[in-house]
Amino acid sequence: MNLIKIVKFDIVNIIRNPTLVIANTIFPLILIGVIGFITKGGYGSLSINSYDYYGVTLMIFTAIMLAMTATNTFMEEKVKKGNTRIIYAPVSKTEIYLSKLIATYIVGTVCYSFIILLAQYILNMNFGGENVLYVVLLINVLSLFGCCLGTMFCSIFKKEQLANSIMQIPILIFVFLGGSFFPVENLGKLITKISVISPIRWITECVFKIIYDNDFSMYMSTLSVILAFCIVCIIITHITFKPEEYV
Repeated sequence: MNLIKIVKFDIVNIIRNPTLVIANTIFPLILIGVIGFITKGGYGSLSINSYDYYGVTLMIFTAIMLAMTATNTFMEEKVKKGNTRIIYAPVSKTEIYLSKLIATYIVGTVCYSFIILLAQYILNMNFGGENVLYVVLLINVLSLFGCCLGTMFCSIFKKEQLANSIMQIPILIFVFLGGSFFPVENLGKLITKISVISPIRWITECVFKIIYDNDFSMYMSTLSVILAFCIVCIIITHITFKPEEYV
């Protein structure tokens, strides 16, 4: 019951922050629109255009960037001051960090699910047609990984700015190897082989196989890999998080 109350409190804090709301709703649509427009001349195929490609890859990029929202929810200075009393309440340390993670995940998945369905059925982007819900689930699982990653870095480095600064390094590597802004195959065979370490690469390849080939051969393995990453992050968070350092 305490966990549910804290989660509700954290969700309200996120919704009250206009920067976080815009970053997870309007910004992805603007990003897709701008990059899709700029690159529309480079896609001559009738089966895929720039908006289809970047609609998928930039939603995947946005999902992993939910890590930034998680760090803000966890350790933004105003939030920390308001949540100081939680440290002295009869709650476990697990409830403290899980509440931040869960609240961020709920807000993120609601926003991203809405954007994908809007893009599919109103803006005529291709997110899988009748298979769109499978794509939504993949994006939501990646969002969970983003939340776990952000929470883990906050727990390790104790401060939001430091956590965000260092966390950008693995995220940029994942994004670069994942083909979020250009097909990674363009960089050669070596980079393509190395790219398997990126969870974004797994998600991107799996999503495109579902959309254009109706191929679900990677689906369960991709979900399993991303969930394994999530579990590792949560274990590290549990080991490193100390409530007394939260204030």
